[in-house]
Amino acid sequence: MLDGPTIEVLMSFVAFCSISSWIPQIARMLERKQTDDFSLWTTLILLCCNSAWWLYAIYIESVSFFIQQSLTLIMLVWFSLVIIRYRTTPMFFTGKMAGME
Repeated sequence: MLDGPTIEVLMSFVAFCSISSWIPQIARMLERKQTDDFSLWTTLILLCCNSAWWLYAIYIESVSFFIQQSLTLIMLVWFSLVIIRYRTTPMFFTGKMAGME
């Protein structure tokens, strides 16, 4: 059985690995300079939810969970900024929502 500090170090490593999944997507967005197929609403919801988990990580004093949520928030902010920067269609909705006329 692993002790607490060992688990924290292991889970911090897992956090770094899981966050790396954002990098190829951001690289693709930067390469294509087009983000119309990404939902800004979904990204903002994820940002709000992960902010709550970040606060919870502080509350329970979990270093690995705090690191993971901090990295996730950084990536979500970066992701949001790239979406906004390269968006060529309306950010949220047009005057009429598609299919609801």
